[in-house]
Amino acid sequence: MQHEVLIRTSDGRRSFVIDDGFCITLGDAMSENLDIVSLFVASWLSLLSDSPLNPDDKPSKLYRRFLKRMQDLGLKTLVKGYSDLAHQLVARPSLMGSGSSTGDWIDGFEDTPVFFEYCRYYKTGDSKLLDFLYTFLNFGKKLEFDDESFNSAAFRDWLGIEKRLSDHEYCSDDISSLRKILGAVLPTFTFEDARPKFGPGRVQERGVEGRLGKLRNLPFDPLIDRFFFRGHIGMYGYGGEHGLDVSRIIPDPDRWSPDRELSSRTARVRFARKNMWISRTICMEPNLLMYFQQAVLREFIRLLDDSPMSAFIDIRDQSRNRALGLYGSYTGEIDTLDLSAASDSVTVKLVKGIFPKSWLIPMLVTRSDSVILPDNSIKSIVKFAPMGSALCFPTQCIVFASVCIYAACLQLYESLSVSVSFHDWLTDRVILDVAQRFMRKPQYSRTDYQPLAVYGDDICVDRRLTGVVKSILSRLGFVVNEGKSFVGSQAFRETCGGYYLNGVDITPLYFRVKGVRRKLTPSHVASQVHLINAAWNHGYSNLYRFLHNSLMTWECSWRYRNKASAKNAIPYVSDPLSFGILCKSPVNSHLERREQPDVEGKPFYQRDEYRAWILSYDYCESDASLQEVVDSYEYMRWWAGRASSSQPSSNGVSRFDTGGAGLRWRWIPLQ
Repeated sequence: MQHEVLIRTSDGRRSFVIDDGFCITLGDAMSENLDIVSLFVASWLSLLSDSPLNPDDKPSKLYRRFLKRMQDLGLKTLVKGYSDLAHQLVARPSLMGSGSSTGDWIDGFEDTPVFFEYCRYYKTGDSKLLDFLYTFLNFGKKLEFDDESFNSAAFRDWLGIEKRLSDHEYCSDDISSLRKILGAVLPTFTFEDARPKFGPGRVQERGVEGRLGKLRNLPFDPLIDRFFFRGHIGMYGYGGEHGLDVSRIIPDPDRWSPDRELSSRTARVRFARKNMWISRTICMEPNLLMYFQQAVLREFIRLLDDSPMSAFIDIRDQSRNRALGLYGSYTGEIDTLDLSAASDSVTVKLVKGIFPKSWLIPMLVTRSDSVILPDNSIKSIVKFAPMGSALCFPTQCIVFASVCIYAACLQLYESLSVSVSFHDWLTDRVILDVAQRFMRKPQYSRTDYQPLAVYGDDICVDRRLTGVVKSILSRLGFVVNEGKSFVGSQAFRETCGGYYLNGVDITPLYFRVKGVRRKLTPSHVASQVHLINAAWNHGYSNLYRFLHNSLMTWECSWRYRNKASAKNAIPYVSDPLSFGILCKSPVNSHLERREQPDVEGKPFYQRDEYRAWILSYDYCESDASLQEVVDSYEYMRWWAGRASSSQPSSNGVSRFDTGGAGLRWRWIPLQ
C-alpha cells in the first residue's frame, strides 16, 4: 500500500510517495505495521505543510531531509525524541522568575523541520506557532503500533505493582480517617432501580462477542444471587420494588439456576496500546460480572450526584477538570496531579478499609478476584478492580477525592492548634464543613480552597494542599507521576487530555487512527473521520485534504469491490454531531441517489435518500428461540433509557470509539 502526498514548496509542487518499501526501512516491527505507518508518515508530511509561517516557502529538500532522518534514527526513536522536545517546550516556561514567557532556549530543535517556527516562537511567543509546534512534535505519540516487546514490558510492570502492593502496610490513622470521610460524604448505597446492561467491550469468555453472544452466555452466580436477590441488597427477598427481581433483570430467567452453568469470577489479562512505545495491561471481565457491574455503576453515578461528592466528581464529564487546568495555567492557584498505574494501585485491602459497608457489598460481589495470565495460569490479585472493570474508574475518583478532603482536614487541624486528637476532632460535621470550603468557582481566597476536581487519576487541587495530598498518596501506595504533574509557578497544566500554557489552550492533535487494514473497518472509518474533522477545526487544511482523499478513495468492502459506489461513500455533513466529513456546504452528489417511486403522481417518500457507509448497531438474528430473550433485553434497555432521559447527557464520550458497531451500507435521508 502506498500514499502519495502533494505538497506546494518553494521549488514548486512536489510529490512524496510513502510505500511499504520506505516503511520497512524505519525500524524493527515495521513489517507488522505497514498500513498504519504509511498512512501516519504521509499525514505527518501533510501536517508539516500546514505551518503558520508561509509553508509554500519551505524547500522540498527540507521534506526529504525529514524523511531521511526518519530512516536514520528509526520511527520510534524519532517520535520519542520529538515528544521529549514537546515536553521541554511547555514545561520550562514559568509564571514567575523568568525573563521570557517562552522559557530558556532548547537545544535539539536545530535537527527538526520546524526549527524556523521555533525560532520565531522563541522571539515572539506567538500562540499560533506554539499550537502548531506542540501538535507537530506530539502527532505520533498515540500511534497504534503493534510490538510484542511492549506487552512483555507492560506485564513485568504489572507483576511488579502486584508484588509491591501485596507487601504494602497502610497507616491505620490514614485508613480510619478516610473511612470517616467517606462515611460522612457518601449516602447509604441502595438501588433506586437496578438496570444492568452489557458493556461495549469484549469479555473474558472466549468466543463470546457482541450483544447476541453475551445474551447466549449469561450463567448463574451464587454470590450475586445471594446478595442481590435474596440477601442484603435484595432486602432479604423484598427488593422487587427496586428492580431486584430475577424476572426483571435476567433476560432469560429460566437459565438463572444453580443447576445450570456457573459464572467464572476470573478476568483475563490483555494489553492495550497506550502510546507509541508503551502498552498498558488491562483485563477482560467475565460476562455476568460486567453485566451487573454496569448496574452498580449506574447507582454510583446517581448516589454521587446526590452527595457532597458531586462538587468534586462527575465521571460523565471532563470539562470541569479542563476549566480548572486552564485557570491554574495562568494563576498558579490550582495544580494538576497525575498518577502512574493508578488503577492497578487501588487494592482490595484499601477499598475494604475505607468504604462504607453498604457500598462494599455490591462492589465486592461483582468483583473478579483472580486473572488468567498470558501463559493461561491463574493468579489471585491484590488490586480491587483491574482496568476493564466498570467499577475501576469511579472507585479511583472516590478514593482520590477523599484523599484531597483528608489533606484539607489535616491542614485545618494543624492551623487551629486544638487540644484534642485529630481522630476525635474529625467528626461528620467537621468533614462536611471542610468539604464546603472548596469553592464552586475559581477565585482568590485566603480562607477557602480553590475548586477540587477528580476524574480518574487526574486531580486538580489547590496548590496549598498539593504537598499534603502527595504525601498521603505515597503512604497509600500510589506513585505520583512527576513528569506529568504540573505545580506551583510552572505556566503549564495538563489534565483530562487538555493542555494549557499561560491561559492558552494548546491541546495537540494526535494521530489516532485505529484498525488500519487493507480494507476498511468500523474503527478505522470512525477514527479517521474524527481526525479529518479535528484537522478541519484546527485549520490544518493540507492534513484535512490528504486524510479526506485517502479515506474517500479507500476500498470499503470486498462485497462492493467491482462497483463504482464502493468508493467515495462517506457522507458530507455540516452538523458536528452527525457521522460524516465536516464541510461548510455539504453536497453529496458523489453518493448514489435513489429515485423516489410515485403513487398516483404523488411522492411516496417525503425525502431524498442516498446510499452511504454509516456506523450502525443493527444486527440480524436467525435463531427464533433467542428472539424472546433479545426482545426482553431490548425492552429493559429502552426502559433504562427512559428512566435516565432527564439526566444531562455527557459531552465526554469518545467520537471514535465504535463500541462494537458495524460498518453498514444503507440508504439514508440527506438534505
